[in-house]
Amino acid sequence: MVDDTTPSARNPFQLALSTIEETGDHVLHLLHFAEMRTHLLVFVSLGMIGWDANAQETDILDRISASKPSSVQETSNLEELVLVKRGELPVLISAPHGGTLKIAGVEPRTGEGMNQGPSGFFAGRDGGTEELAQAVIDAIEERIGKRPYSVISSTHRKYLDPNRPAEIAYEDPDAAPAYDRYHDSCRTFCREILQQYHAGLLLDIHGQGTSAETVYRGTGNGKTVTRLRQRFGESAHGGEKSLFGFLADAEWKVFPNPHDGKEQSGFTGGYIVQSHGSHQPSGIDAVQLEFGFDYRRPASRTKTAQVLAEAVERYLKEYLPAALE
Repeated sequence: MVDDTTPSARNPFQLALSTIEETGDHVLHLLHFAEMRTHLLVFVSLGMIGWDANAQETDILDRISASKPSSVQETSNLEELVLVKRGELPVLISAPHGGTLKIAGVEPRTGEGMNQGPSGFFAGRDGGTEELAQAVIDAIEERIGKRPYSVISSTHRKYLDPNRPAEIAYEDPDAAPAYDRYHDSCRTFCREILQQYHAGLLLDIHGQGTSAETVYRGTGNGKTVTRLRQRFGESAHGGEKSLFGFLADAEWKVFPNPHDGKEQSGFTGGYIVQSHGSHQPSGIDAVQLEFGFDYRRPASRTKTAQVLAEAVERYLKEYLPAALE
């Protein structure tokens, strides 16, 4: 029996169309789709792409993008490659995998000799996460009246992966300055937040293709929110008044649920939350959020951002009330 929470159990026609929605101007025709849970054939401006409904939606998104006439923007401007903004709240929004820019003079990574998978080499985008992160920032500011800090990579993951150690994050040394800008900014902002508030919240925004309807939490099973747990107890991380408890109140499908359960293997929190989480002396409580595509699609992003902004406000009221004064 196929689990109805997985993309392969959903209508592949709808899932493909929702994925194509992000790249709509260069998709000309949807000419054929085969029986449900088999192959979907999509014609685009330069040819035909075959899609297996069991593949992750991030894969089809990149394959469609690669098939359109070349329009990839190329730049060496670090301020364009990594978007950095200082905030007014003890909240830092991070989004490393949604960018589309090419680093001038840098060839795509090959991953030769590297392990593949969640902690190794992968070059696919988390489609819609850059836009979602910007929407979350705007929604928090609109709701609370103050803007969070933010560090967002506009660089395509083919050239740079900020959610990996430097030795596997890039292959061309010309990509190193963008990588350093990402992590130096995170470190600086975490220190500023700690200096002013003595605690903070880092939300690291990602996308996953395992379940379109689910948001997975990644904290190393509580490791990256050590300070929160020490100050307020385990329920602040895994209870009804935790961040994911607030999201569940909004009828999001979250994992783990119950929230004190073990996190899903592969989504337990990557290099960013491991480097800047509160188990580190200069880090803040850090949560990786792996969004299914239903939360990232263009038609859903505004609502997703509003719900997350409300959860952040409830979190701050509960654990960092001074931030709202």
